Amino acid sequence: MPVTPMFPLEVAMLPGEELPLRIFEPRYTALVSDCLATDDPAFGVVLIAAGREVGGGDTRSDVGALAHITECADFGDGRYRLRCVMAERIRVLEWLPDDPYPRAAVEVWPDEPGAAVDVEAIRDVEDRMVALFERIAAAALRDAVETVTAMVEFQLSDKASGRL
Repeated sequence: MPVTPMFPLEVAMLPGEELPLRIFEPRYTALVSDCLATDDPAFGVVLIAAGREVGGGDTRSDVGALAHITECADFGDGRYRLRCVMAERIRVLEWLPDDPYPRAAVEVWPDEPGAAVDVEAIRDVEDRMVALFERIAAAALRDAVETVTAMVEFQLSDKASGRL
């Protein structure tokens, strides 16, 4: 089981997305330094399911993606600016101690092939979604009109009662 440096975040990242990062915490500067010393600088990114990025005590998801470092600016004082591209989906098999930074034993978790979807079935779902959106928009518009009408009627009655 390969040990992978891990970078838990409060946002979920999906394969294909870009991930810009500014690194300044000592534990993550060590992570970046270790990654850059490899032939394929990459680390795992998982969602923090509960807790915060800072301070520890977080609960981490066991599913994430590998972030491949594509650009790195080293400011020389323990700070980095990275541009990463999210790639392979991963599954955490075991979390290891966070010393010097979060690490885990992971495996690549490839997409599972599914049955082919008929184009007509996709169009049917799209049509139903559009119809539902139109109903929601119409209801919201109706509510807005009723609210404005009630406000105008109140203002008019208030002005009329002031004249009596």
